Amino acid sequence: MSLQQPSAIPDTTFTATPASLAQALEHARQAQVRLQQSKRRVTQLFMAVQALFCGYLLLKWIWQGHYIGGPIYAVLIWCLLWLVYLPVSLLWYPRQRAADQARRHVDAARMEAGKAFLADQALGPYRWICRGGRMLAVFSESRMLYVLGPEIGDRHALMDAQRVVKQVRVDERTITNSTTQTTTKHGRRNVYALTANLGMIGKGSSRSTTTTSSSTARTCSLHVQLQNAGQTPYWVQLPFASDWQEARNWQLLVEQAAGLKS
Repeated sequence: MSLQQPSAIPDTTFTATPASLAQALEHARQAQVRLQQSKRRVTQLFMAVQALFCGYLLLKWIWQGHYIGGPIYAVLIWCLLWLVYLPVSLLWYPRQRAADQARRHVDAARMEAGKAFLADQALGPYRWICRGGRMLAVFSESRMLYVLGPEIGDRHALMDAQRVVKQVRVDERTITNSTTQTTTKHGRRNVYALTANLGMIGKGSSRSTTTTSSSTARTCSLHVQLQNAGQTPYWVQLPFASDWQEARNWQLLVEQAAGLKS
């Protein structure tokens, strides 16, 4: 008679996408589809009118005998007409605004769904954060990690941090913009009149001043590499804008939960 061995406890427990979040994601997807369709229709119509107008001018000039200049001018007008395309983009602004609102609604639904799920867990105190369309929480005492984001199909994922977390790092990016402005001042010059209609300007002095101003912007993000049993590793990224200290605090929090740092 053989004894049945108990199955190993999984390192990750997945829960299906909440209904409210699934509905918000579908609404955002439909809004994005409508935006792309509007952009495509407007662009195709603009390019058709552009081609007909330039083709008409090209045939007209060639008919008049401008065999070289006609094609050149037609191409130049075709290029210049793309400047008119910039204000044309205002035609799909309502669709763009609707898509942006739908994305914000998804972020709000994700945060509310995550907060409700975390409140139902009896795993001790926890800290959570929701940034960049992803939600991350750490149960410091039970050493569990919670993730809700597109990398895992927007499902609730409750993970054993010591078994799943592989790497944690904070990436920092610095962008520097420099602007140079030169101001030239001309000194007084004498004018010598040779005749009633003829004169001469004498020599003078000029002084140029160059001013250079620069601004530096720093952004940082938290990267957590996870690997569930039987799956390939993947990264979860959360942006922290210029708040490097907060990103660093979350790095230490996740590392301590995963046992990567004592």
